[in-house]
Amino acid sequence: MIFKISFFISLAIFIAGILYRFFGFFQVAIGPEAKSFSFLKRATTFLRSSFIVFVSPPLLFRFCKSIVLDVVLQIKLLRQDYLKWCMHVFIYYGFMGLLLIHALENFISEPLFPGYYSTINPFMLLRNVLGVMVIIGLIIAIQRRRKNIWLRLISRKKDYLAIVVLAVIMISGFLLEGSKIISSAVFDDMIDEWGGTMLDDDELSVLKVYWQEEYGVVFPDQTIEVDPEALEEGEIAHDNYCVDCHSKPVWAFVSYPISLGMRPMAKLFNDWRLDIWLWYIHFLSCFIGLAYLPFSKFLHIITTPISILVNGVAGQIIKKPENRATRRALDLSACTQCGTCTLHCSVAPVYQMIPNSYIFPSEKILGLQERTSGTSLNSETRQKFSEGSFICTNCNRCSELCPAGINLQDLWIESKKDLSQEQFCEPFVKLRNTQIEKGSQSSKEPAIVIRSKQNIKSEHLKNSIRANSFSQCYKCTTCTNSCPIVGISENYNAIGMAPHQIMHALSLGLTDMVMNTSMIWDCLTCYQCQENCPQGVQITDIFYEIKNMVYEKEYR
Repeated sequence: MIFKISFFISLAIFIAGILYRFFGFFQVAIGPEAKSFSFLKRATTFLRSSFIVFVSPPLLFRFCKSIVLDVVLQIKLLRQDYLKWCMHVFIYYGFMGLLLIHALENFISEPLFPGYYSTINPFMLLRNVLGVMVIIGLIIAIQRRRKNIWLRLISRKKDYLAIVVLAVIMISGFLLEGSKIISSAVFDDMIDEWGGTMLDDDELSVLKVYWQEEYGVVFPDQTIEVDPEALEEGEIAHDNYCVDCHSKPVWAFVSYPISLGMRPMAKLFNDWRLDIWLWYIHFLSCFIGLAYLPFSKFLHIITTPISILVNGVAGQIIKKPENRATRRALDLSACTQCGTCTLHCSVAPVYQMIPNSYIFPSEKILGLQERTSGTSLNSETRQKFSEGSFICTNCNRCSELCPAGINLQDLWIESKKDLSQEQFCEPFVKLRNTQIEKGSQSSKEPAIVIRSKQNIKSEHLKNSIRANSFSQCYKCTTCTNSCPIVGISENYNAIGMAPHQIMHALSLGLTDMVMNTSMIWDCLTCYQCQENCPQGVQITDIFYEIKNMVYEKEYR
């Protein structure tokens, strides 16, 4: 009874969760444009586009090709990383195989295979093979996250929770099968159910001899005398009553060795019926995983193939804006958090200078998931997410390498538009406005008195390989005359200070004044000043160094 009740409860939660997530694909809006489309508009456009795929021979060919190469064989992932390919393939196909031929055996295995029993070959052997595949995949996943520093940084509790749930399901399954092999109580239940009316006492006694010697059953409260005659008679009884339903347990190459290790505790297992407790743990963990799937990263076993197929048919270019909005919502759920985007991110090394995890693409995905789910983020988290988003250079490497086919660049571009509408701006722009405001305030204060005391900030510039050349400037104004910013400005007041004036101020130790001038922040980094300087002063590099000093002062 508890089995059926828990199954139907978990199944109801699973179906409700899947429907909730499915309808969410047509409601989640990322980007200003997406907010203008209704649920009905996006859903009908998606259905029409899907229909076109199946009636267009070229699109249908690309669809089928993507199923075989990208979904089934995972060729793109194989080319990137063989070990990660093994991890995904072992976990996915091992788990799906167990789900289809074992968990859903009443609906799939029994109708497909006449005379099916889970205790005969090849099903007993296959079940162990599939379980081992999942275990190997989990071991690879754990080792990758332990050994790779970037993957350790982006790993979260839900990643480890997914590993734990799968591990509990697999381990409890092997322990359950091993306990059943040695359990005399399970043997008695089998006899009562299938042979109680057909076996006499003599046949039952010799059958116990045979099952003890050949099948590993332990009868702790009975003395089973073994002799060749009893063993031969037991084999005859087995052939008459059991052979069609039971293969020798040695074929369960994982569960059988486990059962051998359990033999010293056979009486405990038998008295307390620990096989029943293990059965409860196994099926409850399966049902918990089923109910948890729509709300966890497990959902990607459904959404990732869809995303791969969309990418295989349409690529990164989707013409209809309604479908682009829907794809963004789908892509958020398709992410497997494998870390490929982070491992190849062009700006990921910036994390070593700015410890903001939202710099990593995989973390920005999680941030977007939280934002679109309606989760209220505090101001500090929102600011960090904005900073990590705007640091992205839109180089598109993440999209090109994503094994799930997610168009990450489109997500970053549209989320930046949302952030701009929320009055969040790039860190560079924020620093510029802050420093210029400080400069305007300092201009109203009394004049600065230059002292001979050592200026720490100037000393920092002198110690920099890039910026230690400012003292070579003799104010010839060549840099100012070649500067395009100066050329389009009406006077020096508009830019605060001209390049040659900045070099002069640095030589006087007025570093704070230089930090607050517009010229530092409005520089185009065209290197015209640096290339034309007769003294070889690295003017543009000095500007970079000053901006780095400001960033370190404000954010670290």
